[in-house]
Amino acid sequence: MTEYVSISRLAVSGSSTVSIVDAVKGFSVLIEELMKTMKIQTRDAQGRPVVDPTAWYPLENYLPVYKKIETLLGGRGLEKVGSMIPQFAEFPPNIRDIHSAIAGIDVAYHMNHRLDGKPMFNPATGEMLEGIGHVSFQPVAGKNEALVVCDDLYPCRFNVGLIRGMAQRFEPKATLTHGPHQDCRLKGAATCAYLINW
Repeated sequence: MTEYVSISRLAVSGSSTVSIVDAVKGFSVLIEELMKTMKIQTRDAQGRPVVDPTAWYPLENYLPVYKKIETLLGGRGLEKVGSMIPQFAEFPPNIRDIHSAIAGIDVAYHMNHRLDGKPMFNPATGEMLEGIGHVSFQPVAGKNEALVVCDDLYPCRFNVGLIRGMAQRFEPKATLTHGPHQDCRLKGAATCAYLINW
């Protein structure tokens, strides 16, 4: 079972945070509410709160935003936010196909989080800090198929959007199904499992 560090010790990159704002940009009232929840202090020229993509934000202010999105826009809203992450968050430079894209999610997940101010993945050394769970990738031999298992800090429907979005960057017809045994944290399981086919 994964041991998680205290959420108060974690921060998330501003580049990841931008994806939330972009996903809900058509809902100005929602953006204001999300900025308030995240306690964003940076302002644009008009005085509106704006996310700084180079800043780091406390995860304890960031995670409640997902609950607000789910409450106001439903699961599809969370999926949309997840699908935006590949456009904004930092990813490893060696991503070149669907295998490396999906396998790279775990590294990217750690690259976009800090623990006590220290990056949770160091690309120069390959060192990865523990405490936020993982997104594991298991290709199925001889098939255009892979199993992805998540025990990370983010909601199931967000992960659906993120994983599908990464897969479809390289295989536009890729599909994702929750399974194979309907393992889901929403149903009390320790992990969520997803099957990707292309």
